[in-house]
Amino acid sequence: MKKSTVLLLIIAILLSGVVGCAPGAETVNPAPAEPGSEASNAAANPLLQAAVETLGDENEESREAAIETLVQIGAEAVPALVQALESGDPGVRWAAATALGEIGSEALDAVPALIYALGQDEDKWVRVAVAEALGLIGPEARPAVPALTQALEDGDAEVRAYAAAALGGIGPGAQGAVPALAQALDDESEEVRSFAAMALGGIGPEAADAVPALVQALGDGSAPVRSAAAGSLGGIGPGAVEAVPALNQALGDDDEFVRRAAALSLGLIGPGAVASIPALVEALQDGDWEVREAASLALSLIGPEAAPALIQALGHAHAGVREGAARALGLIGPEDGVVPALIQALGDGSEDVRAAAAESLVLVTGQDLGQDTVAWQQWWDGQQ
Repeated sequence: MKKSTVLLLIIAILLSGVVGCAPGAETVNPAPAEPGSEASNAAANPLLQAAVETLGDENEESREAAIETLVQIGAEAVPALVQALESGDPGVRWAAATALGEIGSEALDAVPALIYALGQDEDKWVRVAVAEALGLIGPEARPAVPALTQALEDGDAEVRAYAAAALGGIGPGAQGAVPALAQALDDESEEVRSFAAMALGGIGPEAADAVPALVQALGDGSAPVRSAAAGSLGGIGPGAVEAVPALNQALGDDDEFVRRAAALSLGLIGPGAVASIPALVEALQDGDWEVREAASLALSLIGPEAAPALIQALGHAHAGVREGAARALGLIGPEDGVVPALIQALGDGSEDVRAAAAESLVLVTGQDLGQDTVAWQQWWDGQQ
């Protein structure tokens, strides 16, 4: 597996998971559609018209089927769904917001109406669905950042949580919300703190100013919050280098998800986390296999600076450490001493270590000689 592929995989792992306007900003009530517009002519598409009318059905399965139909129709359904956001029935408004979110980026034209609903709708579940929809629309929903930032102060914790998640879904364009998200790490709600932490990771390097707050969140009494904070530091990347000592400490957390996130984030911080090499080598014998794998990947991402320690780890008494070291060396590449060390590891007493060494030799050399130590040594001698 190429290192670039590994990097994308790690980011995806870290950022998967838990899942009013700013002062002085104006909230604009979207104007009703003009007669003759798409919104006022849903009847032109009987399937669309029937689905919109079913959004208020008392039968849950019927409503879900209507939402699915509208999502399949896609952009053509957006104007009618925008109108449905003004329904007197909160169930219809919720369903309309849900459908717009599932339509995703094609629902961009609904952003002004969603912004208005986020600040004005009295039903908490509608506001939750609206916030979620804005996050699912993604980076194109950037105009909603002030409204979502304001929603971090909503009286309902679920609304605050989904507003935070939406800001993470918008990504780097939500940089203006970083101070408010950092403050939300102190929210009384565990869910809000978790979502706020993850959102900062979704914003990425532009959220570097929140690193001190995320470091503090590594001491939160909630394991999901600690895990989210650890993972988000990896989303910020090299700009989170000041968090390395705290992440080293998190490698000893009681929760395996925190340990895994800490290891992966140290890898994403990269060469700046070179001081973590001993702790990551130690983590190769963690009782959880996912933590061991994360530590191995992290060592490979720190790069050539980790090679000497990994070569030494091939002689560790714990087979898990030897296997993890062998895999990490394969991703680091042909540094001095790597090939001879991997060839020697082909004689290890553990089949898992031998298999890892053989796979890494293929990655490093482009040759495939299986686990035949003699053949590998003869090939290597011929390269000198």
